[in-house]
Amino acid sequence: MKYLYLILALVCLNAFKAAAQERSVSGTIIDSTKLSLPGSNIKLRNELGDSSVTIADVNGKFTFPSVKGSKITLTISSIGYEGLIRHYNLPADNKPVVFDPIILKSATRQLGAVTIVGVNPVVFKEDTVQYSVSAYKVRENAPIEDVLKKIPGVDVATDGTVSSQGKQITKVRVNGKDFFGGDVQSATKNLPADVIESVQIIDDYGDQANLTGVKTGEPDKILNFTIRKDKNYGYFGQATAGDGSDLLPKNPGVKNENRYIGLVNFFKFKGDQQISVLGNLNNTNVNTFSYGTPTSGGGSGFGGGRGGRGNALRGSGSSTTNASGITNARSIGVNFRDQWGKALSVYGSYSFSNNSTYTNSTNKQTNSSSNPSVSNQTSQETSRPTNHRFNFNFEYKPDTLNYLKVTPSFSYNGSDVTSFDNVISTRNDTTNLAYTSNSVSNSTSPNFGLNGFYNHRFKGSRRNLNIGFNANTSKTSAFDNPIYDYTSGEPTAPINQVIYTNSRTNTYGVNFSYQEPLGKVSFLELNYAFNHSYTSSDKETDTLYNTAPDMYHRYDLLSNNYNYTFTTNRFGLNYRIVEKKYNLTLGIGGQPAKLDGVNLLNNVSTSVSTFNIIPAASFNYNFSRSQSLRFNYNGSSSQPSFNQLQPVIDFSNALYPVQGNPNLRPEFSNNVSLRYNMFSFQTGNIFLIGANYTQTDHHIAQNVITYPSRFDPAVLAANPSLINLQNTNLIQYLNTDGYYQARANVLYSKPWSERKYTLILGGQVSYTNNIGFAQSVTALNVMTPIEKNIAKTLTISPQVRFRVNVNDIIDAELFSRMSINKVNNSLTTNGFNENTNIRTFDLGVNGKNYVWKDWTLSYDYTKTLNYGYSSDLKVKNPNIFNAYVERRFLKDHRGTLRLAAYDLFNENTGFSVVQNGSIKTESNVNKLGRYFLLSFTFRLQKFSGKAPSADQGRGMRGGDGGGRPRDEAF
Repeated sequence: MKYLYLILALVCLNAFKAAAQERSVSGTIIDSTKLSLPGSNIKLRNELGDSSVTIADVNGKFTFPSVKGSKITLTISSIGYEGLIRHYNLPADNKPVVFDPIILKSATRQLGAVTIVGVNPVVFKEDTVQYSVSAYKVRENAPIEDVLKKIPGVDVATDGTVSSQGKQITKVRVNGKDFFGGDVQSATKNLPADVIESVQIIDDYGDQANLTGVKTGEPDKILNFTIRKDKNYGYFGQATAGDGSDLLPKNPGVKNENRYIGLVNFFKFKGDQQISVLGNLNNTNVNTFSYGTPTSGGGSGFGGGRGGRGNALRGSGSSTTNASGITNARSIGVNFRDQWGKALSVYGSYSFSNNSTYTNSTNKQTNSSSNPSVSNQTSQETSRPTNHRFNFNFEYKPDTLNYLKVTPSFSYNGSDVTSFDNVISTRNDTTNLAYTSNSVSNSTSPNFGLNGFYNHRFKGSRRNLNIGFNANTSKTSAFDNPIYDYTSGEPTAPINQVIYTNSRTNTYGVNFSYQEPLGKVSFLELNYAFNHSYTSSDKETDTLYNTAPDMYHRYDLLSNNYNYTFTTNRFGLNYRIVEKKYNLTLGIGGQPAKLDGVNLLNNVSTSVSTFNIIPAASFNYNFSRSQSLRFNYNGSSSQPSFNQLQPVIDFSNALYPVQGNPNLRPEFSNNVSLRYNMFSFQTGNIFLIGANYTQTDHHIAQNVITYPSRFDPAVLAANPSLINLQNTNLIQYLNTDGYYQARANVLYSKPWSERKYTLILGGQVSYTNNIGFAQSVTALNVMTPIEKNIAKTLTISPQVRFRVNVNDIIDAELFSRMSINKVNNSLTTNGFNENTNIRTFDLGVNGKNYVWKDWTLSYDYTKTLNYGYSSDLKVKNPNIFNAYVERRFLKDHRGTLRLAAYDLFNENTGFSVVQNGSIKTESNVNKLGRYFLLSFTFRLQKFSGKAPSADQGRGMRGGDGGGRPRDEAF
């Protein structure tokens, strides 16, 4: 028995001794720039064989509270950084040990094909949110668009447009360089996700801001895709051919047309050299390129907005879109990038498209004034646009002190349009005007541009000199021949017009900035910008006066020759502080502007001068790599458009003619934005919230003047020209104050089970205070006092999404979204009670199931409930269902056969409501209906990575409180 007591005593003694040897061990994980690395994985193992694991917190700190033994090994890893094994000998005093910061190097070598579990998907930088593509699993050969649909806060609309946190993406880059001139859909729908390392969403302030760090103006939201380094040598090619037919009901006059599609994509990567070729031939509404500048939303518009959400395909590799009308599309393009020597980088693209689109639409337009009117219009239109676009960039960097970028560009837009309209206008439930019109029009518009930017950094002083310049010239030649047949009421526009328009716009500008360091972290920047534009427009309108044979003569009342110039000089001073955790910019500027116009027909000149004080401020604070706050304020001015300035009445629309105002002042907008981002490395939760406010001085608003159905004969005898204004609603423009808009968006994403399941809650809300005016003219030519209407528009759009993503089994999403669009007018008498309250509810599911290894079943169903639309539009509550079954085969899954059916219930239609001041427009437009398509896709690809250099992957040096550690890299 005494031996048992002895054994128990020895055990207790050892336990007490071991407890006495326990201590806490802590440290911080940072990178080579001294920024913390939250989410790093740290594994501790002692000489006794005990081990434990912890994760670095948001500040990169870690703690092991109870560590036994005197020798430990730390194994440290972090996504995007080389792993490190560090050995420590701990001191014998058993006191808590705090290691010196442990530095990890950025990863420079690539691993082979591995399964990555627990990837940190998000990195926040100053103006960039970066998402790791490997964290959002898609199937082999899927386009990068499929990844974007899974990223929280990113929305891919059914027409292919991409937005982030409620703001539309306006440009796309690959490895930091424009791809096909920045055309977003050319990249999102065609680049394979397999070759992309990360997706970056950037607030871009321009080349100068990227080099100097001084940001002014409102940023563009752009996408940047970085190519995986193990894919930087090789090629990827894909070709698709498909054929099918409409499956429309057998009604009189309905014909089932043939449907076809042909697509080709080719990407070649050879280090710095990249070549891409895209081609497209189809009649399923698929456009490879988008021409024109996308808008980012905000200050324009007059309240209201889309009353309903479009419905069409959202699935991967969709062969149709939600575009209006039915389009035959033909396009081809090539993108090139290379490094010519050590100093010169070049990249550019050329694209061509030649389409034809048939559109059938119904519109109801309500004009609210003291004499309200309602017009109903049905239209059929066939348009044939032709587009060429070319741009090339030269970036020359002979050394670390000098940088020069020059970008020549050319574009050509041509159009050929034929249309038929049937219009009925009523006042007090009585038809006051009815007519049909046939119109033939065509136009050509070539555009040449040259942009450049030069940056010089003074050696050893941190001084910067920047010079930028731009020049552009565009010419438009247009022909339009509207022919009216009046069936009721007094004619307004001439029955047969031939309109020739020749216009040209020349713009040029130059800007300078100089940055002087005031201390280690502060700078002072002086800047100046000059911009000048000149626009001339010669419009000649001829009218038919003899029909046998047809003979025309010039109609001076509808002809015009108007020129105007807009000149601005902007100068400013900015003070900037750059610290490790934050940066601050405060600035003040002034901008005199002058708008001069002259009507060459009567030699009447106008001149408007303005001066604006433009403060600027931005503040960025990085709590950590996963948490940031950003504030920005800027002011900007915008000139009126030509149609808003030219003083001659344009009767191209017989019911709503337009007359500009040459005395308009430029608009000036104050823009404030606030954004907070947070990502948890421990849980994967994402929280994003943002707010914007825009207030506009001298806002350009519409004044709608309603003329009587018939003037008194004595009035017409005194002023015969008034006969053309009978039965019309004349639109004029004037400046006003009181316009503002506030917007906010929020998103919360909660993944679990290694992102197999994700719940996404989000929403947007906006409030617009818009101004509109209206007047009426009596039969005795007496104009009523002007009435001011304030249209207060509230839009609320919440959504809930639940995503299931089990690799090679299921990739699906359940969603529910709602849109409330409510417009209240301040005037509730004399017809201004035409308020809007549109509600749209969407419930749906879309996804893909993978069965029998090589089979895919895809489905996309949306049920939409619409409320608040006018009964005249015959708005339905559509069921939109698209599906396909797909089989991949051949070696390396090179071949894919797909049978697809679209809009199985044949209920795809498009409708919208827009309120513009005192005019509300409700529209319904045709969409591509039910059809099936059998297609075959063949892919070829071969890639290899660049070998790592000999010194990559070596160990790091460091120290701690217990002696010098020994490192190993892995």
